[in-house]
Amino acid sequence: MEKKLTLSPGVDTFTLSDLLTKTAAYKGLKLEDENVPEAGFKSIKEYVLSDNLLAVLAKQGITPQARLDCRNKIFTLVDENPQKEIPGEIVSNYWNFLLLEDDGDKFDLRVSLNIEFEVSGPRRGIVFWPQAHGPYVSPSDSLPHFRMFKILVESDKDAPAIARELAASNGDIVVTWANLGLSGIRSLADIFTKLVGNNEIVEQLGSTEEVFDPVPNPQHQQAGEELFVTKLAQPKIIQIWRRQLEKYRNQLVNQLVI
Repeated sequence: MEKKLTLSPGVDTFTLSDLLTKTAAYKGLKLEDENVPEAGFKSIKEYVLSDNLLAVLAKQGITPQARLDCRNKIFTLVDENPQKEIPGEIVSNYWNFLLLEDDGDKFDLRVSLNIEFEVSGPRRGIVFWPQAHGPYVSPSDSLPHFRMFKILVESDKDAPAIARELAASNGDIVVTWANLGLSGIRSLADIFTKLVGNNEIVEQLGSTEEVFDPVPNPQHQQAGEELFVTKLAQPKIIQIWRRQLEKYRNQLVNQLVI
């Protein structure tokens, strides 16, 4: 009889949602949404850009720009500092703000400081990076977001600690698996890829329930459900996968013989 693999959730395995929630808690943040997506998101503070803040931004190179095509219905701030240019891509370095619905003479100059975070294999952990979103159009490039975030935080003595840490960084920070007490943890898909190497046939089998349990690459996996396995439990996974693959090969041989 096939020996059944038993792994304990929260001890041997963690979903991506589990890891994002643990990482947020490690930095003193709480995610409101229980169904955490594949990338975490947290809003930490909102500012209304007063004349004083606009002046501070302008001194740092984020300045108002006239929009003659919009007949004064849009207020635009442009990060005029040097940008990272990517061949074939247009630099997105501006925020557009619309008029307030209940006040036709004033613009909705709110900026929300957000933190986004997701798994980074090369950095062996989860990377946090700052976002500064307006209520209408915001840059798609990360550098203007970081600059706006940094200027607002450094102008605010009451800014949250995580915001100050990000503002003092080079654009992002990382919470490593070691920080979470999970050194060596790897995703189920990554463990399987290293097991099969360049064998494309076995790789294709990894997306079905026909051979492997647990399935390395489920076809209909929901965001946040990707499974990660601790270092101590990884040999158990590899061992049972090898047995399952050998059983499958033997079945194919027997079918050919018959």
